[in-house]
Amino acid sequence: MNKLLNIFLIVLVASMAACTSDPLEDLDGNGWKKERNVVSVLLEGQIGTAIIEREADDAKITLTANLASITDISKVEIEGIEFSYGATSSSLAGTTLDFTSGSTSISVVSGAGETLDWKVVLNPFINEIEGSWTISSYYIKWDDGNGWGNAGGSELNSLLAASTPGLDDIITFGPVEGADDEGRVYGNFERTTGADGEVASFIYERTNEDWTSRFNQIPVGSGEWLLNKDNSITITVDGMSYTTLIFEKTDDSNLKLPLAPGAPDSGKINWDDYYGDHTNKFCVTTELYYELVK
Repeated sequence: MNKLLNIFLIVLVASMAACTSDPLEDLDGNGWKKERNVVSVLLEGQIGTAIIEREADDAKITLTANLASITDISKVEIEGIEFSYGATSSSLAGTTLDFTSGSTSISVVSGAGETLDWKVVLNPFINEIEGSWTISSYYIKWDDGNGWGNAGGSELNSLLAASTPGLDDIITFGPVEGADDEGRVYGNFERTTGADGEVASFIYERTNEDWTSRFNQIPVGSGEWLLNKDNSITITVDGMSYTTLIFEKTDDSNLKLPLAPGAPDSGKINWDDYYGDHTNKFCVTTELYYELVK
C-alpha cells in the first residue's frame, strides 16, 4: 500500500511541475510591451499643446502652428516627441514631417513588434485679435451683496464722465512675432489716443478719487501682447503687465476684452448717499469690459 502511495505522489508532483508556468515568463523579452502611443509632440512653429486622441487603432494628433514661422511646409521639424514605454519610431526629434497636403502620419512600433499609424493634422493658427481696434465702450457690473438694490450694470462713462475721451482710442494687436517655449504666441501692442488726442481720466469729480488702478487696465503706450493657452491676453506696457480674462469675439468687427477689476472694497461705501454716490458702484465692481470695434 505504501509503495502504491509513493508512486501516486511521484506521478502527482511530476504532473504539477509540468503544468506550472514560469510567472516571469511574460516579462522576458519584449512580448509584454504592447503600447504604441504618442505621449507628447512639439513641432516647429507649433502653438499650444497637441491634441492626442486614440480609440483602438484609430489614432490622431491635431496641432496648430504659425505657418509664417515654418520655413518649408514639406519639412516641418519635430522638436520633441515622446512615446509610450518600449515603443519606437523613425519619427524622432530632429527629423521632419511633410505637411504639404495638410496631414501626414507617424508610425509607432510597440516592443512586441506591432505597428500603429498615427494621423497627424496641422492646422494654421488664425490670429483673431490682430488688427487695429477702436474702444467703443467701457462697461461695468457691480453688486455690493447687501441685496438693497446697489447692483447692476452701466457704461462707465455715464457714471465717470472723465473716462469719455478714451472711447475713441486705438488698440493695435500686431501680427505674430514668435512663440515662447510653451507655444504661446506674441506680438507688438500699442494703444494710442483717438482723434481728440486726449486720454481717459478715471478721477471721479464728486470725490476727486482716482479709480485708474481699477478701470484703466490697458494704458496708452507701446509694448507686447501674449496670447495665453486659455485665450486670455497678457499685455505688457512700460514694464507693467495686465492680463485679460478670456476674450470674446462675436464677429470680425467686434472684440470684447473682459478684465478683472480687483477685489470689491465695501469699506468705501457712502452710506449717507447710498444710491446717489457712484463710489458705491465703483468700489464693488465685479466685472469690467472693454468693447472694441473695427
